[in-house]
Amino acid sequence: AWNKQQDSWIEVDLLENKLIGGIVTWGRGSNDAVPQWVKSFNVKYRVDGSNDWNNYTDTGGSLLTFIGNEERYQPVVNDFEVSIVARYIRLYPLSWNYGPTMRWEVLGCTKCKSISH
Repeated sequence: AWNKQQDSWIEVDLLENKLIGGIVTWGRGSNDAVPQWVKSFNVKYRVDGSNDWNNYTDTGGSLLTFIGNEERYQPVVNDFEVSIVARYIRLYPLSWNYGPTMRWEVLGCTKCKSISH
């Protein structure tokens, strides 16, 4: 991941709208001497065809801060309280250890394109 110190983010394009239920994060995976990981982050997303980014919020509408990693090798799973439909997802690191470097995976349904109740 890009290792910029301020206002950094990382984005994935899923190529079409998908149902997303969470995110898994890890720290920097290499064996070098710099132990880097993201400790906390926010999530923004948008659907195909839109230019508007949506903040992932709690049920009260407040921007949700996700808890990230405490070391670089153990994965941290953040399940979304409410699933989202999105094509683009961005993670915005808020705090980190030695730099906002991370690995991450989106948890979702590859064949689902909407939320069914």
